[in-house]
Amino acid sequence: MTRKIFLTLLMVCLLAAGALSAQNAAEKILPLDGWINPDGSAVELNWFDAKPPRVGGVTVKRRLYGQIGGETWQVISPPLGPAMRFTDETIEPGVAYEYQVLRSARDIVDVGYWVTGVKLPAQAQRGNIYVVVDETIAEEIAPRLRRFERDLTGDGWKVHRHLAPRGNSRKPTENLKKVLSIKTWLHERYLEDPFGQHAVVLVGHIPMIKSGRANPDGHEQVAHASDLFYADMDGRWAVTRKGVLLDNRVPGDFIETQIGRIDFSNVSAGKRDAEIHLLRAYFDKNHHWRMGLFGDLREAYGKIGHLTVEAFGLRNVVGPNAVAEGGHHDVGEQKPWLWGVDFGDWNGYIYAEQYANKAVFAINFGSGKQKIGSPFNPMTALLAQPWYTIAVGWGARPAWWLHHMALGGTIGDVHMRTVNNGVADKPYRETMDYYPTGGYLWRNPVWVNLLGDPSTRAFMLAPATGLSARETDQGVRLSWAAPADPDVIGYRLYRAAPGSMDFTALNEGALVENLTFLHETSERSGRYMVRAYGLKRVHAGSFYTLSQGAFAETGADPEQGTALTLATPSDQAVALPKAFSQVTDGKIHAVIEGPLTGQLSHDGTDWLYTPPAGFAGTVPLRFTVSDALQTVEGVLTITVGG
Repeated sequence: MTRKIFLTLLMVCLLAAGALSAQNAAEKILPLDGWINPDGSAVELNWFDAKPPRVGGVTVKRRLYGQIGGETWQVISPPLGPAMRFTDETIEPGVAYEYQVLRSARDIVDVGYWVTGVKLPAQAQRGNIYVVVDETIAEEIAPRLRRFERDLTGDGWKVHRHLAPRGNSRKPTENLKKVLSIKTWLHERYLEDPFGQHAVVLVGHIPMIKSGRANPDGHEQVAHASDLFYADMDGRWAVTRKGVLLDNRVPGDFIETQIGRIDFSNVSAGKRDAEIHLLRAYFDKNHHWRMGLFGDLREAYGKIGHLTVEAFGLRNVVGPNAVAEGGHHDVGEQKPWLWGVDFGDWNGYIYAEQYANKAVFAINFGSGKQKIGSPFNPMTALLAQPWYTIAVGWGARPAWWLHHMALGGTIGDVHMRTVNNGVADKPYRETMDYYPTGGYLWRNPVWVNLLGDPSTRAFMLAPATGLSARETDQGVRLSWAAPADPDVIGYRLYRAAPGSMDFTALNEGALVENLTFLHETSERSGRYMVRAYGLKRVHAGSFYTLSQGAFAETGADPEQGTALTLATPSDQAVALPKAFSQVTDGKIHAVIEGPLTGQLSHDGTDWLYTPPAGFAGTVPLRFTVSDALQTVEGVLTITVGG
């Protein structure tokens, strides 16, 4: 499809779409738990926590994980009465399965979902990812962007970068032209591999477009910002000549790419320096999560009520006993969590001042929060908090299906399956992958946006460190240090031409179990990558996975860990070394997590450590030093008083 024809289809002026109204959901969510035999011979599902525990008849359906469409669910159980468990002995290892359990009686219908499998194969290649960057901020975050693209390459993505103009919603016609230009570029890239996997990362204030008139939060009907427009590759959106989109649902019912937005323009109060700082800090914590520096988190918290579907989905991800009752602003601040689901504070202005939430992934429900372009939007404010949160969704209307992260899936997949749930103009039960969609029936609505990097996932495997590539008479000798991760069982090795990030496997068929490898080659210069390989055992089963890549150039010395010291009198704040505020010699210094004693804050120029009143002693701060290829960990020890 040529650019001219594509734009013509998009700019067709159609009749206004009707306001999208809510319809009460007939079904309730069923709390499931599951156990799979380590040899993959059987899986047991139970719903002991259901209320009431025994009622009506039970139907169990199954499909291969990854299948989509309501018709793919197949009944596997005989007629069951008011049972409380079901065992499936027709499974096998190396295959992922998805289950649906539905209970029905005269006055109750509830349904739950569970994904499971053991020894699932690792996914070495993940597809194409498009990093669309606001051209007005690209230079100031350039070192972080290069490191981010290195991380994506080391996770199996083929990276494509595109510079785009900054959005301006006050000029809708001009803004729409910018949107269409970006959409055209994405569409052309998509057509190069229409059957592959795709993801889009919007970095900075990429033009935001609104569509439809709806009130999913129960307030006035308004148009909603929708990044789904960029992710829909074949729908024909109704738009007026004034640049107003009219659809309340995604045309054609589906988006074709994962998509997420990393944009802090609306929580920076118009201050460019503040926006740049938040972008840099986001890519630092994103990098630290990918490198396994938060640890292997296995706990979550949540509150039911509006978010019952999401809270019950966490049971599949971490197990029912690892889901704490609580919210963002109580238990969420106590320690690092893999997931947090809550109706958080409505006031985005005070998140950075009063809260320090520690959930890596989060749902932040509440009235108005779905309006992601509004000033100090609370979802964006949660994403902007230091150290931890890397992805946020609104949830509840419709509900997000979090169980897709139980076996190492991405948050972008959770988002995409939530958007693509059902076909709007066909019978409800026949086409839905999942129901209920919360308290109301929503199918393919335009306001379901993801804030953050869609390619991030749970249960990261720590990478190798200290990779070096030395020329010898026989070829290139690689050596590295093992990560402190008990799940690592070997390594896979890759090579690229000098200066390239297009890697090919050296040992695709067999693992290297040692910490050295001789690449017998006459091509002595080049880039090498090592990825740790291991088996993650989680509540849903187990899966083989690969770490982020560790990189090295031939002949270059590996980076070494660093120990720094700093001293300050009691009751006096001290600025961290300048290297933590500005890139020096191509090196990024980034604190991994805040101090256990005292407070670390950013004054717009420098990072400042403030000790508690009357405190004397030492405070360690873990940090990383990284460039476009390598990352090492260090410790800054601050001595207070004495």
